[in-house]
Amino acid sequence: MSGLSRRRGKEDSNVDSGDIDDGNIESSLPYLTLLEEVLLIGLKDREGYLSFWNDNISYTLRGLILIELALRGKIAMVGDSARRRFELNERLITVIDSKATGETLLDEALKIMKSETEPHSVSSWIDLLSGETWNLMKMGYQLKQVRERLAKGLVDKGVLRTEHKNFLLFDMATHPLNDNNAKKAVINKIMSILTGKNIILNYDEKYFKENSQWKYLRSIILVCGCYAANVLENVTTNMSFNDRDLAFVRVDELLRDFSDFPFDIKESSTGLGKNLGTEIDSEIDNNSKNKDRGGESQLQLQLEVIGAVISIFSNMDSII
Repeated sequence: MSGLSRRRGKEDSNVDSGDIDDGNIESSLPYLTLLEEVLLIGLKDREGYLSFWNDNISYTLRGLILIELALRGKIAMVGDSARRRFELNERLITVIDSKATGETLLDEALKIMKSETEPHSVSSWIDLLSGETWNLMKMGYQLKQVRERLAKGLVDKGVLRTEHKNFLLFDMATHPLNDNNAKKAVINKIMSILTGKNIILNYDEKYFKENSQWKYLRSIILVCGCYAANVLENVTTNMSFNDRDLAFVRVDELLRDFSDFPFDIKESSTGLGKNLGTEIDSEIDNNSKNKDRGGESQLQLQLEVIGAVISIFSNMDSII
């Protein structure tokens, strides 16, 4: 159980967007979003495109959009105590801060969510943003060409470059890796989570600064997102058979421990990540503000969104 829950128990309060220190959040945001990191792991370095057989990544990216918005203090669960009667992924989301993030896809999704007059559940929003709906009135909520737009964004950030290749009957824009340090930083984060008895994060001056916001929680979400998007094997390919087996056992444990809120971080059967619970509790403490005014309750509502999306990731095989 997280430190936040131990202190607050099951008490709820109304959401107040002033409880989160936006200035501190913006000053410590990572250079790459979770969406960009997962896409980067999925892309072939030289060829510059994703596997044609990957059906999972598009749906996963929509889930990561919700997580990014929650981590940035833009959305949270509706603060109604009756929500506990519903599964986490069926609880309703509300926009608590509509100020632009500066990331095009995040801002487009935020604008769509803000324009909706009635709140939708976490599952419903992922479906709507993916275009998975029979409601013709909601078809306009679909975010289109997400992978291509993310790749172009990575080109703008200097991580990828653009080339054009001929595939038999058609030409296609590809985006090979331009800066090896970017992908190395992302892989190092994944390996720190999946191989260390104690998690020791390796920082990068540009792509993973030590003061990054939610650095441990983001690293966990990165691993879960790569697994859900069916790209994690691109990282584990060079592991020994035993290490690879342990890594996927660890992923299953992370999906279990973080698919609810309060996070229920148990000791790993693999002996890995012994300090994870302590580090996550510390991050929650550091991101809590104005405790006497109920600021922790808003943070809880934001973190519930993360647990809900990860619970969906843990059941991707039955969804896709």
